[in-house]
Amino acid sequence: MNQSLKQIHEYIDEHLGEHIERIKEFVRIPSIAAENPEGVRRCAQKLANYFEELGCKKVEIVETAGQPVVYAHYDAQARNTLLVYLMYDVKQVSGEKWTLTDDPFDPKLVELPPFKKVLVGRGAINSKGPLVAFLNALFSIKACGEEIPVNLKFVAEGEEELGSAHLKDFIKHRIEELKDAQACFSPSASQNIKGEVTLSLGCKGVVEFELECSGESWGRGPTVRPIHSSMAAAVESPIWRMIHALASMTDPRDPMKVVIEGFYDNVAPPTKEDLELVEKLAQTYDEKAIAEELGVKHFYNDLKGKDLLLKMLYSTTLNIQGIQAGYTGPLFKTVLPEKIVVKMESRLVPNQTTTETVEKIRKHLDKLGYTDIKINEYPEANGVDDWSRTSPKAGIVQAVIEAYREYGFEPRVWPFSLGSSPQAIFTKDPLKLPFVSAGLSHGARAHAPDEYYVIEGNEKVKGLAHAEKFFVSLLYKLGERALR
Repeated sequence: MNQSLKQIHEYIDEHLGEHIERIKEFVRIPSIAAENPEGVRRCAQKLANYFEELGCKKVEIVETAGQPVVYAHYDAQARNTLLVYLMYDVKQVSGEKWTLTDDPFDPKLVELPPFKKVLVGRGAINSKGPLVAFLNALFSIKACGEEIPVNLKFVAEGEEELGSAHLKDFIKHRIEELKDAQACFSPSASQNIKGEVTLSLGCKGVVEFELECSGESWGRGPTVRPIHSSMAAAVESPIWRMIHALASMTDPRDPMKVVIEGFYDNVAPPTKEDLELVEKLAQTYDEKAIAEELGVKHFYNDLKGKDLLLKMLYSTTLNIQGIQAGYTGPLFKTVLPEKIVVKMESRLVPNQTTTETVEKIRKHLDKLGYTDIKINEYPEANGVDDWSRTSPKAGIVQAVIEAYREYGFEPRVWPFSLGSSPQAIFTKDPLKLPFVSAGLSHGARAHAPDEYYVIEGNEKVKGLAHAEKFFVSLLYKLGERALR
């Protein structure tokens, strides 16, 4: 380790208490995108203050049709420019029962075995903890009289939890300012509870929508309100109609198989690079542990190892998130409901488009005579995430892998994650950047009670100090090589 890195690492150790307080300060702000615009705006301002304190030559809170984007440019006069994607909004907490803190926005440091100390609060891991840890690393470099080794262009959004509906518009309008970036990075905590490091080179896409069947649109059944169920002998049910429509979409002998015409047409097979990554993953993938963690007893057809990984990665889906219809309270209520709404999603894989699933479902319903069933989409509220890919050969990917290895970790590299995020906004037109999310430490329970971020880990999981030191080491590597 060179003397500059050693000095920065020592500074992090000496100022860890201040760094923890900065995270707590940020977590305290209730930036709930879905219901607290005032909290979101306060959080945007706090983040802008951090960027100004860092010495960014340009800091803006940019208004959108939704929540603001915080944009900042740090000019280090370096050869490489890194676009840094951040999110500062969080999920709702209403209806949740927290046990490790009385208030999700009053973060607490507690012991949570097997960890000596974790920070509990909404947004701790998703993703205010890693965000501020990255900023702490930058502040530490500057405090030691060193220059940050890359130019940084920060894009921080306040509606990731609503599907990043307006981020694409921001990128489109600011393309001239962003086009000199060579790669995009998002700080995270990528260790699992065992200390293993995962590196995903992309993500699946997702499209969410509702199917709605009502007596009013059908012209049969109750049309205005629920009626007494004694009339079910002579009045038809919109709920039964929807159930039959849903059942027509999958094979009754194999409900995992969608029978909508053309549903699988654009699903691309794994590439040679993908297969090499999957082969390596299969050597250590523990499906029993994953099943136990998820609380499931069997995977599809009891698949294991490589076969299970290929099924999970290269299958598009048609999932029912939930059904709203009729009476679901205590005991019973003798009603014949007038309406049913089914919330659905489809996870997209290369080379599917974000519009084709809904188009094919519409055609399927019409073909079978269900022309009255409406498809409701809410792009402004939830957005649509496209799938994303980054080559394992990209310079930023290789730098991240080298940094992990220096800290004693061999990352498990996935072709892409099973979940969805707005990565495609950066990896596809017009920017076409390689995108990587990385970092040490661990956290869990995102979107759930007692969300936490590890501050003091154990012999396997690193804590906050090592997370910040990793970011410093990685930044120096990113300043030394081509990033694409």
